[in-house]
Amino acid sequence: MPVIYSEAWYEDMKKLINGSSEFRRLAPTSHITIALEIMGDGISPYVPEDGAIYFLIELTEGRVEEYRPLAGRHDGKGLSFRFSAPAHVWEGVAAGQVDPIAAGMRGQIRIRGDMRFLMQNAEAVKALVDLYGHQVHTEWPKGQPPYRAA
Repeated sequence: MPVIYSEAWYEDMKKLINGSSEFRRLAPTSHITIALEIMGDGISPYVPEDGAIYFLIELTEGRVEEYRPLAGRHDGKGLSFRFSAPAHVWEGVAAGQVDPIAAGMRGQIRIRGDMRFLMQNAEAVKALVDLYGHQVHTEWPKGQPPYRAA
Protein backbone atom coordinates (compact mmCIF):
# COMPACT_ATOMS: atom_id res chain seq x y z
CA MET A 1 0.00 0.00 0.00
CA PRO A 2 1.67 3.29 -1.05
CA VAL A 3 2.07 6.28 1.25
CA ILE A 4 -0.09 9.27 0.35
CA TYR A 5 1.62 11.69 -2.08
CA SER A 6 4.45 9.25 -2.85
CA GLU A 7 5.56 8.35 -6.40
CA ALA A 8 4.07 4.89 -5.87
CA TRP A 9 0.76 6.50 -4.88
CA TYR A 10 0.68 8.54 -8.10
CA GLU A 11 1.48 5.43 -10.13
CA ASP A 12 -1.26 3.42 -8.41
CA MET A 13 -3.77 6.18 -9.19
CA LYS A 14 -2.71 6.19 -12.84
CA LYS A 15 -3.04 2.39 -13.09
CA LEU A 16 -6.40 2.43 -11.34
CA ILE A 17 -7.86 5.06 -13.66
CA ASN A 18 -6.41 3.46 -16.78
CA GLY A 19 -7.77 0.08 -15.69
CA SER A 20 -11.33 1.37 -15.33
CA SER A 21 -13.43 0.44 -18.34
CA GLU A 22 -16.34 2.40 -16.81
CA PHE A 23 -14.36 5.63 -16.66
CA ARG A 24 -13.03 5.12 -20.19
CA ARG A 25 -16.60 4.52 -21.44
CA LEU A 26 -17.94 7.68 -19.76
CA ALA A 27 -14.99 10.03 -20.27
CA PRO A 28 -14.96 12.68 -22.98
CA THR A 29 -12.69 11.97 -25.93
CA SER A 30 -10.97 15.34 -25.75
CA HIS A 31 -7.58 16.01 -24.15
CA ILE A 32 -7.94 17.44 -20.63
CA THR A 33 -5.13 18.93 -18.56
CA ILE A 34 -5.78 19.32 -14.85
CA ALA A 35 -3.69 20.97 -12.15
CA LEU A 36 -4.42 19.95 -8.56
CA GLU A 37 -3.28 22.15 -5.70
CA ILE A 38 -3.07 20.76 -2.18
CA MET A 39 -2.58 23.69 0.15
CA GLY A 40 -1.04 23.39 3.62
CA ASP A 41 -3.64 24.28 6.21
CA GLY A 42 -2.22 23.53 9.65
CA ILE A 43 -4.55 20.54 9.93
CA SER A 44 -2.95 17.96 7.64
CA PRO A 45 0.20 16.32 8.99
CA TYR A 46 1.36 15.65 5.39
CA VAL A 47 1.61 19.19 4.01
CA PRO A 48 3.35 21.94 6.02
CA GLU A 49 1.03 24.82 6.96
CA ASP A 50 2.92 27.25 4.72
CA GLY A 51 3.54 24.66 1.97
CA ALA A 52 1.70 23.11 -0.92
CA ILE A 53 1.80 20.09 -3.20
CA TYR A 54 1.01 20.53 -6.86
CA PHE A 55 0.41 17.89 -9.46
CA LEU A 56 -0.65 17.52 -13.04
CA ILE A 57 -3.02 15.05 -14.66
CA GLU A 58 -3.43 14.73 -18.42
CA LEU A 59 -6.31 12.65 -19.76
CA THR A 60 -7.06 11.68 -23.33
CA GLU A 61 -10.03 9.49 -24.25
CA GLY A 62 -10.45 8.36 -20.66
CA ARG A 63 -6.82 7.34 -20.16
CA VAL A 64 -4.23 9.01 -18.00
CA GLU A 65 -1.25 10.00 -20.09
CA GLU A 66 0.47 11.78 -17.22
CA TYR A 67 -0.04 11.92 -13.45
CA ARG A 68 2.88 13.51 -11.70
CA PRO A 69 3.90 15.96 -9.02
CA LEU A 70 5.03 19.44 -10.07
CA ALA A 71 7.87 21.44 -8.50
CA GLY A 72 5.60 24.47 -8.13
CA ARG A 73 2.27 25.96 -9.14
CA HIS A 74 1.37 25.43 -12.79
CA ASP A 75 1.45 28.69 -14.76
CA GLY A 76 -2.02 27.97 -16.12
CA LYS A 77 -1.07 27.83 -19.79
CA GLY A 78 -2.93 25.01 -21.51
CA LEU A 79 -4.91 23.99 -18.42
CA SER A 80 -8.47 22.79 -18.80
CA PHE A 81 -9.08 22.90 -15.04
CA ARG A 82 -7.43 23.90 -11.79
CA PHE A 83 -8.70 22.40 -8.54
CA SER A 84 -7.40 23.93 -5.28
CA ALA A 85 -8.25 22.92 -1.73
CA PRO A 86 -6.78 22.71 1.75
CA ALA A 87 -4.81 19.51 2.33
CA HIS A 88 -7.24 18.11 4.90
CA VAL A 89 -10.06 18.33 2.32
CA TRP A 90 -8.09 16.46 -0.38
CA GLU A 91 -6.99 13.88 2.16
CA GLY A 92 -10.60 13.45 3.29
CA VAL A 93 -11.51 12.76 -0.32
CA ALA A 94 -8.64 10.26 -0.68
CA ALA A 95 -9.81 8.52 2.50
CA GLY A 96 -13.36 8.29 1.12
CA GLN A 97 -14.73 10.54 3.88
CA VAL A 98 -15.37 13.75 1.91
CA ASP A 99 -17.54 13.96 -1.18
CA PRO A 100 -15.53 16.16 -3.56
CA ILE A 101 -18.60 17.19 -5.52
CA ALA A 102 -20.31 18.46 -2.36
CA ALA A 103 -17.01 20.06 -1.25
CA GLY A 104 -16.82 21.86 -4.59
CA MET A 105 -20.40 23.07 -4.25
CA ARG A 106 -19.61 24.40 -0.75
CA GLY A 107 -16.48 26.17 -1.99
CA GLN A 108 -14.05 23.94 -0.07
CA ILE A 109 -12.55 22.94 -3.41
CA ARG A 110 -12.04 25.91 -5.73
CA ILE A 111 -12.57 25.05 -9.37
CA ARG A 112 -11.35 27.05 -12.33
CA GLY A 113 -12.35 25.94 -15.79
CA ASP A 114 -15.44 25.24 -17.85
CA MET A 115 -18.13 24.31 -15.30
CA ARG A 116 -20.56 23.53 -18.12
CA PHE A 117 -18.13 20.88 -19.37
CA LEU A 118 -17.95 19.33 -15.88
CA MET A 119 -21.75 19.25 -15.62
CA GLN A 120 -22.09 17.72 -19.10
CA ASN A 121 -19.63 15.01 -18.05
CA ALA A 122 -20.99 14.51 -14.53
CA GLU A 123 -21.08 10.70 -14.82
CA ALA A 124 -17.40 10.58 -15.81
CA VAL A 125 -16.52 12.97 -12.97
CA LYS A 126 -18.43 10.75 -10.52
CA ALA A 127 -16.60 7.64 -11.79
CA LEU A 128 -13.24 9.39 -11.38
CA VAL A 129 -14.15 10.59 -7.89
CA ASP A 130 -15.17 7.06 -6.93
CA LEU A 131 -11.82 5.72 -8.10
CA TYR A 132 -9.90 8.36 -6.17
CA GLY A 133 -11.84 8.24 -2.94
CA HIS A 134 -13.03 4.69 -2.63
CA GLN A 135 -10.65 2.38 -4.45
CA VAL A 136 -7.14 3.74 -3.91
CA HIS A 137 -5.41 1.93 -1.06
CA THR A 138 -3.39 4.50 0.81
CA GLU A 139 -1.00 4.24 3.73
CA TRP A 140 -1.33 7.02 6.31
CA PRO A 141 1.86 6.87 8.45
CA LYS A 142 1.00 10.11 10.32
CA GLY A 143 -2.67 9.26 10.83
CA GLN A 144 -5.72 9.16 8.60
CA PRO A 145 -8.41 11.84 8.34
CA PRO A 146 -10.47 13.09 9.96
CA TYR A 147 -7.74 14.65 12.05
CA ARG A 148 -8.18 15.47 15.70
CA ALA A 149 -8.12 19.14 16.62
CA ALA A 150 -4.77 20.32 17.96
